[in-house]
Amino acid sequence: MLRGFCRVIVLVFAMGMVWGCGGEQVMQSQMVEGEEQVGRPLSKLAVQTDASQAVVVATVYRDGIPVIGAEVAFSRSIAGQVVDYQWSGVTDENGRARVAIVSDDVTGYYQARASIDEREIGSWSSIPINSGYEVMLDLPIGGRVRVMGSSLRIPQPEGAIKIGFIYGTYRKNGLDGATLAALQFNEEGGVRGVPIELIDGGVPIEQLAEKNISETEYVAALAEKLITQEKVLAIVGPNRSSQAVIVGEIAQRHRIPMVTTNATNPAVTAAGDFAFMAAFSDDFQGKVMAEFAIQELGAGRVAVLTERGSIYSEGLSQTFVDNFGALGGHVAAHQFYLSGETDFASQLIAITSSMPDVVFIPGAVADIPLLVQQARQNLGLTATFLGGDSWHNAELLTTSGAFIEGSFFSGFFSSQVAQGDLSEDAHRFIDAYTAMFGVAPDGSAALGYDALRLVALAMLRADELTPTAVRDQIAATRDYSGATVISGYDENRHTTKSAVINRIVNGAIEFYKLIEP
Repeated sequence: MLRGFCRVIVLVFAMGMVWGCGGEQVMQSQMVEGEEQVGRPLSKLAVQTDASQAVVVATVYRDGIPVIGAEVAFSRSIAGQVVDYQWSGVTDENGRARVAIVSDDVTGYYQARASIDEREIGSWSSIPINSGYEVMLDLPIGGRVRVMGSSLRIPQPEGAIKIGFIYGTYRKNGLDGATLAALQFNEEGGVRGVPIELIDGGVPIEQLAEKNISETEYVAALAEKLITQEKVLAIVGPNRSSQAVIVGEIAQRHRIPMVTTNATNPAVTAAGDFAFMAAFSDDFQGKVMAEFAIQELGAGRVAVLTERGSIYSEGLSQTFVDNFGALGGHVAAHQFYLSGETDFASQLIAITSSMPDVVFIPGAVADIPLLVQQARQNLGLTATFLGGDSWHNAELLTTSGAFIEGSFFSGFFSSQVAQGDLSEDAHRFIDAYTAMFGVAPDGSAALGYDALRLVALAMLRADELTPTAVRDQIAATRDYSGATVISGYDENRHTTKSAVINRIVNGAIEFYKLIEP
């Protein structure tokens, strides 16, 4: 069921480029002072739809405060015809009501009214609604309607619900975890009897570098293809923060929910309310490692070595520095290097002369062994090395393993956690993954598994399979239990969950400590 594609694709932006041809531009606000016109509907000949239906997500508020428990009703505005408010819904705790409009001829202008206990509290007119689309409306009491956006209601083929999975090909463990989750869901009946199909979006980073292809352009084209051509209902991934920021912006523009896997930079979700994380954020991870350095290792002085230009490395370094200082520690040196450097003499001399107790290096795993080897071998640095989740990679131990012995790094998950500290769901995941792939799962596998399950469970809870309905249910996640446990999402769509600290012992990665949030 997995289909790969590994070449840069030509983007086709037929939808939405011309006014009236089916894109989001059709629904953008056209307010003019003194007029009620807020947009224009599609030409009926241009409507793309699998059914004569539209969904309206209307938010009612007064003076910026959501109105709860109001009935929101819609009627076609057709000259000479009696107003008939035949489609309605009730606002929830966020002032939001979902209304499905079904008729032989959906596309056109509508009127809306809101009422409580059959008493009208507000009304609006000239609302453009298009067959086959989901429309987001703001309905301020006493004000004009605002069309906040629209998205094509993606028809899912009878055979499958498509979910795109974007990942660096060196992180295939995440795809394996998602594959297991999809298999388990399908064995249990899928989503209301419809199976999940993973659409493989591998990013061959090493090949892109060899062919001098921009990773940014490739990932952007890949996300566009998954959404506009493959018609995925959601995206899981990417695993890198630098990629996730790009995909998040594209997913938000198309209003398709995205749940990242390993990406940890807080900016990953800054694009908007369709972007979520399955991992903890660097705000939490940086604090965990700073507290560990001071409270567990007794460190008073730290040196930090950061990869310049890396969203992940720069962000995690700053969070660590801020927390280490707040806890009374002293940042004795902070040095930077560029990706691809092989001689770190100047940075390491400055670090060694600062006499640190620990050295924090939240960089790409390919650089870590060489950095540590030069520090130990050439300069005799004896400080303990610390890292972030990027260290959890088999490549960390393939070269210069002896020099990195005794180092610590944070991670998302460990199958070595004490029996009583893992949930029953986590044990089932470990057993199933090990049986399927022949090895114990790591953090990437756990995040691929959880991210896919978060999306699939949201689909099960949603009243209908639309991107917005799925997004709403992801945001409503509470007390999720899978490979890891997620109590819920905050206002930034960041998770609240535990972390683990691992240690390099005898040339292998071993679980050291579980850190609860």
